[in-house]
Amino acid sequence: MKLSAGRGRQGLLLACLALSAFAGNRARPGGTLQVALVSPAAAVDPLTADAPVDALRLLLTHQLLCRVVDISHPNATTVRLTTPPSLDPKLVTEALARVSSTNTPFRALLATANAPTVKDRVVEVQLKQGTPDFDRILCHPAFAVPLGNFKAKGTRLEAFEDQPTGRPHLDAVVLQTSDARTVERWFAQRRVHLVAGAATTEDVTQLFVTAIVAGPGLGPPLKTAIDSSVDRADLARFFVTAPSGPLHSLLPPSLGSITTATAATKPAPLAVAREVTLFFDEEALHERNIAQRLQVKLQPLGYRIALKPLPRAQLRGRAAGENELIIQSFALPPSTLGTLLVWLELGGQRARIPAVVQQVAAAADPEAKARELATQLTSELSIIPLVTRGLGVTATKDVQHLTRDVLGLPRLDDVSLVE
Repeated sequence: MKLSAGRGRQGLLLACLALSAFAGNRARPGGTLQVALVSPAAAVDPLTADAPVDALRLLLTHQLLCRVVDISHPNATTVRLTTPPSLDPKLVTEALARVSSTNTPFRALLATANAPTVKDRVVEVQLKQGTPDFDRILCHPAFAVPLGNFKAKGTRLEAFEDQPTGRPHLDAVVLQTSDARTVERWFAQRRVHLVAGAATTEDVTQLFVTAIVAGPGLGPPLKTAIDSSVDRADLARFFVTAPSGPLHSLLPPSLGSITTATAATKPAPLAVAREVTLFFDEEALHERNIAQRLQVKLQPLGYRIALKPLPRAQLRGRAAGENELIIQSFALPPSTLGTLLVWLELGGQRARIPAVVQQVAAAADPEAKARELATQLTSELSIIPLVTRGLGVTATKDVQHLTRDVLGLPRLDDVSLVE
């Protein structure tokens, strides 16, 4: 059964009740959910959960910070994170320190924050300036804390009894991993209840993006060459596992961006061919496919693209050289302002962050102002957005109450199994 993120919880419950009545079954507490993941990373931490399926795996044993703490605002520049008894405040400060000290663009999410202080069960963050939507910024996977709904016990993930958001309905989750063809065969043979990461036609939130960072020697002419010769919809359709879509601006459609591109006039080929090196993650198949497509499409316009795959660790924090392009894939926060901060950091414009935050904070409609700035920055930054990615999920009729979180990922703590 394929579930759409657009359905409300009430519709899911009604559908599940109708199914149970028809089958003569009913949901029961407990049970073990057999899950197959398509090509996940061998190890995932909050700073490397760059693919939707990796983020799902992370959030089985971790929890989004925004969900597990109580957030309050005594004034415009103070944020208090009150932790539940089962969460050591030290884990929150460690999560904040991890993000602020990383060489990834996620450090921009704390660009306006000072080091946190702790008193009893309260972690207090003083902001250098008012930052609208800071609560949703903390919903980024990079801030995840190790207090998930399940605890690893060998190959099983067993329900965590002291979870502050409530014990999961399930007793355990068992993960299996393989390629798409294999896990689809397992599903057809009813060896698994749920498949995550295979292609589906679901309409889901897509906050995982892929973009190109261009070196200073390439500039607007290269942007024009890509815009006029590369169809982003085709990139999403043929080279990225669905659900996916074209990304024409810094804001994905899930955050209210435009969904169509303005036609660009194809430039004349360069008089002298330009040698360009294109770096990408050697383990990310969609990045390799996109890189090869760009190589073919840009060659007639005078760009000779040399492809250079690198380990993901070497791509992190790497600045594009004079005649270099770097493909980057990562998660955005479910926040318009937070998304702008990530892009500014990725584009080497960290110095502009305070001014952007101030403009948004001073606006009568901060959300509208952030969207306006996103349009402006799309043409100013040395970044070329390409595609968005979500997580496709297919489940058997035994799986009920399957909902999604703010990142568009399935919440397996809500799931129950019919007898």
